[in-house]
Amino acid sequence: MTSKQVALGVAEFCDSSFARGAGVPDAELRRIAEHVVELCYERLGKEPRFLDAEDVRALVVQLLPGRFARRDPLAARVREVLDAFVEHVAASRVMMNAFEVRQALPAACEEFESIVRIGANVPEAPARSDPFVHGASKLGRNDPCSCGSGKKFKKCHGKDD
Repeated sequence: MTSKQVALGVAEFCDSSFARGAGVPDAELRRIAEHVVELCYERLGKEPRFLDAEDVRALVVQLLPGRFARRDPLAARVREVLDAFVEHVAASRVMMNAFEVRQALPAACEEFESIVRIGANVPEAPARSDPFVHGASKLGRNDPCSCGSGKKFKKCHGKDD
């Protein structure tokens, strides 16, 4: 479902007057917008209209640099695309924290540009998850039932109908 939302969000933005007014070629605009919208849905777990200043900082400073190579010329266009994207989202939908996002964006973009310029943007490795371990021991057929009836499990809740 999120890939469909990403595609729709990117297409909607690329067709907007804000995207045309950014002065960025279409292919570059689409690529940057795909990165931004995909990170919003998949890593932040939010629609772009629900972002706040903290989310913008996490998106632009922590997540987005991993999508660009060191000194990538495309990274220089991120500021214009993000400005246009925020304006598009604020104009097309109700963006709860639009003022807060607009205030946080310039500082986050400066930090993003310096990260990409010096090459500190290491692509993030997927977090290794440990398998879930059950804390309680398994209930045997001849053990007393956990419901408290006093019957054996096989005669109470373990009974096949």
